[in-house]
Amino acid sequence: MKVLKESGKKTYAPISVINWTNEEGARFPPGCMSSAVWSHNLELDYALSCTDTADNVTTIGSELQRIGYAGSKEVSHKTNPLSAHFEIHIEQGTRLEEAGLDVGVVDGGQGMRWYNVTFQGVTRHTDTTAMAGRQDALVGAAKAILEVERIGKEYGGMATVSLFKSSPQNFCNIPSEVNFSFSMQHPSSDTLSEMTSSIESYIRSTAATSNLEVTAYDNVWTFEPFSFDSQAVQCVEDAAKADGFSYKRLISHTGHDSIYTNFAVPTAMVFTPCKDGISHSPLEYASPKDCRIGAQVVLGAVLRYDEVLRKKFG
Repeated sequence: MKVLKESGKKTYAPISVINWTNEEGARFPPGCMSSAVWSHNLELDYALSCTDTADNVTTIGSELQRIGYAGSKEVSHKTNPLSAHFEIHIEQGTRLEEAGLDVGVVDGGQGMRWYNVTFQGVTRHTDTTAMAGRQDALVGAAKAILEVERIGKEYGGMATVSLFKSSPQNFCNIPSEVNFSFSMQHPSSDTLSEMTSSIESYIRSTAATSNLEVTAYDNVWTFEPFSFDSQAVQCVEDAAKADGFSYKRLISHTGHDSIYTNFAVPTAMVFTPCKDGISHSPLEYASPKDCRIGAQVVLGAVLRYDEVLRKKFG
């Protein structure tokens, strides 16, 4: 935006910078909340009622009000439209770094499922309850964790248990309840369905054989494998090529706001390399050079797509 202003460049379409609320969904699941509402993939009232994972009471709506960030405009691509959406992001992986490339041209992404599960057993004294008579929710969950990992490897996808809570948290008590979340990803929709069906069958059969109950099995986030708009992607590739940057086309392995803007408007993404592929960590790092290259490619892509709009509507 600074370059456009200082250069005096006049674009056909106005250029906007957007910081979508709650992209990660770490405190208030699900992720990509604002872009999902904007693209009509999530109801506004439902989104505002989503609660804090720490207390299951505080809503994101009340927190937005508290910090003065509850907007007044309608959240809709129809009343607050865009002509196209370009997003820049670190890769969050090592494909670019290992190949020694400057930039990634993202042309699509793999599908994802995210579930919350609760195992319910019975708490008893750890020292006095015979092993044969236990209803240990933690043991059931531990088996499920290993099975999630096994499925991810077997199918050549990705599968991870992340959030995990057991209770009671007491040295002398067998855990009676365990809540955990897991996600699964794969570029093939059919394979992803097989993966999620396999783990659900395993979790329910494990509960039955361990005398446990599955009191919650909730699908909290789903999106199918997808492709970005071919013309928007070509604008990114042409921008990288014009400036002599080395690049390759990649799919995204995780969720971004662009997944949801893609439902409503032409969308593409730019990936920059990041050190060791580390993300969501204080060790996350992208060099100033890589950030500059990524920003340059985004600028070039936006200007190229602006010319597309000018020729089409101008």
